[in-house]
Amino acid sequence: MNRIAQELMKFSQAMLSIHDMYDLLKFLNDDECSFLQVERMNIILHREVSDELILYYVDSNQQVQHETFHPQESGLYHQSYDDGIYELDGDGFAYYYPHFAGHPAYRGIDHYCKMPLNTVSQQLGVIEFINPKLSNMEDGEKQFRMVSSILVSFIAHVVEHELASNMAQQLSHERDNYHILVDVTNAVISQNSKETLLNSLLRCLNQHFAMHHLALIEPYQGHYIQYTSDLIQGEIRHQCHFFSDDSAFQNTVDPYSPVLIQGDNLRPLFFQKNAIEFAEDIEQLIVIPMVFRTNRVGYIAYMLNKKHQEVALDLDLLQQIAARVAMAMHSLSVHETHTKVLPKSEYISIASKDEKQRIFDDIISQSEAMNRVLDQVAMVADCDSTVLILGETGTGKELVARAIHKMSRRSQKRMIKMNCAAVPEGLFESELFGHERGAFTGAVHQRVGRFEQAHQGTLFLDEIGDMPLELQPKLLRVLQENEIERVGKNQLIQVDVRIVVATNADLLSMVQEKTFRNDLYYRLNIFPIEIPPLRQRPEDIPLLVKHFTRVIAKQMGKNITAITNETMRALTAFAWPGNVRQLRNFIERSVILTRGDVLNAPLDELVKLGLEIPKAESQQQSNVSDVHHDKKDTIEINRDTVIQALKESNGIVAGARGAAAKLGLKRTTLLSRMQRMGISSKDYLPETESTSS
Repeated sequence: MNRIAQELMKFSQAMLSIHDMYDLLKFLNDDECSFLQVERMNIILHREVSDELILYYVDSNQQVQHETFHPQESGLYHQSYDDGIYELDGDGFAYYYPHFAGHPAYRGIDHYCKMPLNTVSQQLGVIEFINPKLSNMEDGEKQFRMVSSILVSFIAHVVEHELASNMAQQLSHERDNYHILVDVTNAVISQNSKETLLNSLLRCLNQHFAMHHLALIEPYQGHYIQYTSDLIQGEIRHQCHFFSDDSAFQNTVDPYSPVLIQGDNLRPLFFQKNAIEFAEDIEQLIVIPMVFRTNRVGYIAYMLNKKHQEVALDLDLLQQIAARVAMAMHSLSVHETHTKVLPKSEYISIASKDEKQRIFDDIISQSEAMNRVLDQVAMVADCDSTVLILGETGTGKELVARAIHKMSRRSQKRMIKMNCAAVPEGLFESELFGHERGAFTGAVHQRVGRFEQAHQGTLFLDEIGDMPLELQPKLLRVLQENEIERVGKNQLIQVDVRIVVATNADLLSMVQEKTFRNDLYYRLNIFPIEIPPLRQRPEDIPLLVKHFTRVIAKQMGKNITAITNETMRALTAFAWPGNVRQLRNFIERSVILTRGDVLNAPLDELVKLGLEIPKAESQQQSNVSDVHHDKKDTIEINRDTVIQALKESNGIVAGARGAAAKLGLKRTTLLSRMQRMGISSKDYLPETESTSS
């Protein structure tokens, strides 16, 4: 017994050099404790605050491990026994605790004992003795009790130290979070646009978390606009993305909870273009709703790359950041509402404040007419139906076609374009379907046609009304059978192509005049989208003027910052028969003529085309009277042009040689305008026809 007492004295002294549970487990399972004649010892501690059990054990590689579980998951801790030792043989342990039989902490059990670790006021846990080798268990129990009493005071000290250390870490963490939130608030407050807000926030989060990608997602008329900023080599790149599919980040259980997207759920999402957009190297998305006064104003998407992420992110902190951004977004929305009216000062800034109106990357609009068009685009993009885009020249039909392709399932493949008006009639079939070598004079090489180039993608046929009549049946056959035949080769080739066509012609009139096949017309007219001319959406003109000025001035290296109110009113009042294309060319000419920082627009050119420059707003006329004045200007501008076109076409309105075609208008549009102007086509018929009638 003296030897045992000496060993326990050494045991007690050795405990003074131990600082934590890991060192304790190593010591208990080391040769210094061999006098206890136990193969291994485990310790289970109970954390009252979290109501968790922590099992500490030494694995087969002599490494200390720990595992956390809840008390209800384990009967080991709650097994009722008195202050004495609780004992089982190997078979009994496997019978009572089958789910622990294969656990590495309980490997190779032949004999299992445990004792409680109790202080005066609480039970700290239990100590487990695995395979004790004592010949007399009565003496062994006394020995185990002495070890247990020594361990209790030490473990109580360790637990108390850990609690104090955790509290200190928590206070330090809260202090750090407070400083981060102060920096975030300063970064987003008083920003005058979403782009500057997002850029400022990204730089702030980059300093604290090494974050390089961030996005704000805002609901917009049943769809979403995503504003993304990427910090690359110290420079921020900003872009907008329009999408409709929110299934990836909508939490159906709790719409106000964060959504974590990673692993197998993230990769398929990257290839969906009608969903949230992110870079290919992103490994994790955390999407958190931005809520202001119980209203969800949008989402913030933290885009994380573990290679660059040096600091672990606290989800609670990210939610607090989202709340501050939501407040800033609400302030921006209020500011936009109060500043929608044109400023009364002499100059208008051309600074970028039109992110919300910039949709599908290149289409800029705030008018209801274009919003209806974009809604149609979003509806038809996901299916493979043929789309017929109608509109006057210069309205942006190709941009709409690009938007349809970008939002479709085929967006990863090419969109092949072909302008039917630019292809010689003799080369049409070769351009569309391709040809074999020697198929005709000059065919020295095999050529792959547009249909094969667009396989699994989209084929955009512009000016479809100019397609030769004799080729139209072949196009119809391709649309119906999904197979083509190269010129000079009697072999069918299967193609999988989505067709989008566009025209500024009145196809229905052409059908009636037998210049366009009716069966092809009905096959193309599955989902028509009509783009309104610029004169029917004058509210978009200021946005376009500012956008074109910014872009072209940057290309030419000029610093143009403003445009006069008088110029903007004049540009808005003009009818723009060439639509957006004519407006852009005019702005490009204006930028060339500008020497200072205010756009110098040659309005005299528009006056020669019939523009009457509206009076300055010194009299502060009402918006209603301005609208009536603009309509009157439009009538005066176009009346002489319409009459001249009728004279040249001998009073014929429809058809390829009619006045509507000369003016680039639809037949119904021209007839409606003639009725408003009080013009009759009969007045311009040839004299013989007029007399006979």
